[in-house]
Amino acid sequence: MSKFTVLSLGEFIHQEGIDIALEAFAEVYHNVTSKHQKQMKLGMVTKGILSDYINDKIKSLKIKEAAQIVPWSEQEAIEEWYESSSIMLLPSKDNISKLVSEAFSFGLPVVCYDSEQLGDIIDPSCGMKINYGSTQQNINNFSEILRMMYFDPEARKILKKGANRKYESKFSWGFSKAS
Repeated sequence: MSKFTVLSLGEFIHQEGIDIALEAFAEVYHNVTSKHQKQMKLGMVTKGILSDYINDKIKSLKIKEAAQIVPWSEQEAIEEWYESSSIMLLPSKDNISKLVSEAFSFGLPVVCYDSEQLGDIIDPSCGMKINYGSTQQNINNFSEILRMMYFDPEARKILKKGANRKYESKFSWGFSKAS
């Protein structure tokens, strides 16, 4: 059983996205055994503006053992999270293409909403997209993807390779942090 680490980016996905990311993770976390819970971790990067809100939400969802706030100011810590994470969860309707390219530079597959801005950037080789729906539908859909990704480490490896390839082909000039 391998570690499963989800990285999400606080204020970059706004409060609605934070709620969805935390609740989708909590949905998976609370529906597995304690043995599996010990393998799961969520990192929420924040600039500090919503830190108290995120902390309160983490406590209310009872995921304090698995969730950690990563201050934006601690760039080395953020880089370590990028390098050790399994996937990047970005439930945002905004244009997140820069965040996606950064995730791909670390070989990190992205899970997000389907959008015109992302076009062909995210495909099944490097990430997964859901259609935007009601808040509960979005939580359910993201949690299903997280559950599938947790229980299928081989799929995570394939998506990581795909994220590396996508970064090389779309975003880099031959240099990659992940290589």
